[in-house]
Amino acid sequence: MSDKITVSVAGASGYTGMEAIRILLGHPNVTLTRLYGSRSAGSSLSSLYKGLDSLVDTTIKSFDELASDESDAIFLGLPHGKSSEVARQLFDAGYKGKIVDMSSDFRLKDPAAYEKWYGWTHPHPELIGKFTYGLTEWYRNDIRLADHISNPGCFASAIQLGLLPFAKEGLASSCDVTGITGSSGSGASPSAGTHFSSRFGNVKAYKIYRHQHLGEVMQTLADQTAARTGSQQKSLVENGETGATTLLPDIRFIPVSGPFVRGIWMTIAIVLSEETHVGNLLEEEYYNAPLVRLQEGLPELKQVVGSAYTDIGWIQQGRNVVIGVAIDNLLKGAASQAVQNMNLMMDWPEETGLTFPPSIL
Repeated sequence: MSDKITVSVAGASGYTGMEAIRILLGHPNVTLTRLYGSRSAGSSLSSLYKGLDSLVDTTIKSFDELASDESDAIFLGLPHGKSSEVARQLFDAGYKGKIVDMSSDFRLKDPAAYEKWYGWTHPHPELIGKFTYGLTEWYRNDIRLADHISNPGCFASAIQLGLLPFAKEGLASSCDVTGITGSSGSGASPSAGTHFSSRFGNVKAYKIYRHQHLGEVMQTLADQTAARTGSQQKSLVENGETGATTLLPDIRFIPVSGPFVRGIWMTIAIVLSEETHVGNLLEEEYYNAPLVRLQEGLPELKQVVGSAYTDIGWIQQGRNVVIGVAIDNLLKGAASQAVQNMNLMMDWPEETGLTFPPSIL
């Protein structure tokens, strides 16, 4: 693969698309070529985001022009349910480049699971098998060989990065998870629940035990459990639910909307099946993960906001463990993980263009 590639972004005016553009502008191996949008088509990106004036003045193209795109990679930062339509356009046009989808449209392997977790019938189930799940630190080898990546959800990324080291070893039969997320997780289009007056000075739980990101978490847990215990586990998850005899951890997840814009701060409480040194276990799993930082004690949100890093910490009292995970929901939860996956597909170090520091304030 060339040391320099061309990249396009579809959904340029949304939060995840905009964050992808911001990272790609500073990526040493990328030339940003085309931007696509629907309502924003015909506008220059800098007219929508004044902070980009003199940095990028590209005019946003209509999705009708996708058929002529010849870039080496395309990022899809589109609303859930729309990426599959755009992917179908690209495949029908004979597009040969890499695709990284930041929506939910290709995260679940079973088409029937989309009805359960997202409430809609998948419009193009024939495309699901073309995409590889892109939880970078856990699927590096698969991602390196892939042409099309489905980026994980933000909550799903945080849960899995904190829980999988324990589930992989069969040390966690259940866990209680609380994740507090910023308002940007709801996207650029405002609603009653994301309005400033509703979020500011307020904390509220929502989708208790039934958040849509649990579907992909359980899918990954089934993969890891099958690898550990054998093929008997491969049929344990159907439509995102676990069976009565499953060996998968029981996850009780409470998502919480917080009075801030960016980031996810999460705790995962586990009673280990046997006493294990948590720090050693995490170090063994993430010693070669350049964008995961470990610490004893729980991380703070400010440590990661504005960065591509995942900070994981722990408090242990015997077999009782609390894992803390902090990520930027728009970055490791979306755009920077997408770039991390692109780097692997291009056979570059996964942290290329992503080692910028967090916001200090």
